Amino acid sequence: MGRDQSRKSENSKNQSTFSPPKECSSLPAMEQGWTEDDFEELREEAFRRSVITNFSKLKEDVQTHHKEAKHLEKRLDEWLTRINSVEKSLNDPKELKTKAQELCNAYTSFSS
Repeated sequence: MGRDQSRKSENSKNQSTFSPPKECSSLPAMEQGWTEDDFEELREEAFRRSVITNFSKLKEDVQTHHKEAKHLEKRLDEWLTRINSVEKSLNDPKELKTKAQELCNAYTSFSS
């Protein structure tokens, strides 16, 4: 559905929702001087309010998700730091074992 069609569809949905102010509702709209342009202006105003409201809600959702993502990113960094620390702790004994083996081999070669 095109943008204009969607907008017309939205306007036709909103058309039944709008009515002239209550103090004037006893007279038909045309007798009160209401024209189709007046109703179109009311529909446009309602559409703008709807867009502003939806934008505000979307902005709040984005800010909330941004905060959650930052928190998760921080936790991920903490876990990666822990993993690196554990890997280093596991590699240190292996390196020591390798050095000890090299020293033992060197000693054996000197002894013989």
